[in-house]
Amino acid sequence: MNITIANLGYISKKTECFSFLHNMFDDPYISNIQNALIRKIFATLMLSRAFSSCKILKVAPSPLLEITKSQANKLQKILNTKVNYCFSYSKPFCKDKNTIMFPLYTIYSKTLYGILFETKPKKILPPLCSFAKFIDFYIQKLKATLNEIYPDAVIFSNHSLPLKLAKKDSYEKDTYIFCNFLAKNLNLKEYYVSFQSKLGPIAWLEPTTTDTLKNLKNKTVLIVPVSFVTDNTETIYEIDYTYAQFAKKMNINLFRFKCFNDDDDFIEVLSSIVSRYI
Repeated sequence: MNITIANLGYISKKTECFSFLHNMFDDPYISNIQNALIRKIFATLMLSRAFSSCKILKVAPSPLLEITKSQANKLQKILNTKVNYCFSYSKPFCKDKNTIMFPLYTIYSKTLYGILFETKPKKILPPLCSFAKFIDFYIQKLKATLNEIYPDAVIFSNHSLPLKLAKKDSYEKDTYIFCNFLAKNLNLKEYYVSFQSKLGPIAWLEPTTTDTLKNLKNKTVLIVPVSFVTDNTETIYEIDYTYAQFAKKMNINLFRFKCFNDDDDFIEVLSSIVSRYI
């Protein structure tokens, strides 16, 4: 039985902006529209947002594809089992039914897992926060970073959800549980849980990471992108560029906890998790 690691998708060149956004808004678990025709019309209308998304390419094209390839290759060498990779909104798409699907998502959300369940693979693994090995690794890495930086405050920044979707999802509750657990085990005195990547005029989960930063003027702050174990647009553009620029205006000394990417120790953790399912 082969393994397939899964992630959302990437925008690394201009033509991918349109396809990524169209595929995302055509996802019934994102748009919350069940009628396929209406959903496709909605997705087409939302393509106007692709133009603003393309601006990020001048600063930070997504490295997600190349990192995911490396993750799969390294994992395959350890497991001695074929390891593929797929994405929900970018090529190669998640279509293989005869596989054990391993989503590299920290916390469960129906908006992340819904489209994966539609592919009907042999098995879909739960989110990474379900595994003690991952949690121990996360705490170890974060503790090492804290001992290097000694920040005044830590922001656990998470991918946001529209409120209408969040109300039907365990994501917000599970996010707070996981972040509070990390903070308790690391004895953090000042920390905040926030949400990033809001899109459009509708109501999303709050507080936003930007609003949280506003209250931390003149401090040294560490942002921990909890939702992401692999670098992507939301880490290298939104945090490393957008929030970094904003932090300068607030006289904030801003650091970002590094994603695990294809770190050898992280791959060993993934290997120990997935090996029990082979």
